[in-house]
Amino acid sequence: MLKHLPIPVIVIGTAGLIRVMRGCLLDELRKQYVITARAKGVAERVLLFKYPVRVAINPVISTIGWELPGIVSGETITAIVSSLPTTGPLLFRALMAQDMYLAGSTVMFLTFLTVVGTFISDLLLVWVDPRIRFERSA
Repeated sequence: MLKHLPIPVIVIGTAGLIRVMRGCLLDELRKQYVITARAKGVAERVLLFKYPVRVAINPVISTIGWELPGIVSGETITAIVSSLPTTGPLLFRALMAQDMYLAGSTVMFLTFLTVVGTFISDLLLVWVDPRIRFERSA
């Protein structure tokens, strides 16, 4: 299954993440601090990577947690069209054959991947943006 993984990763994973990053980055580029830094003469590359990308990357990292089960399942339609042996078509066939044990275990596996992916994305968010921390209230 691992040799078939690059196609769903490229089709499913990167397309959505690129769209989210583009939208967030376009919103950040219109903000006053970017316009001010540009007016002060900060080089465009330094300006882009130092300020707006650091802010716009947070939604992308939090979205990674949702992408993990989608990549493994192959997003059923993409996997069926591409004839990929992922869990997406397996779940579809199990539902069509009313095999509730296979369908339930597949959904449980994908739910586990969602929890693991969300945990990984939360850890990445804490690492990338130190402002995101858990604080105990007094």
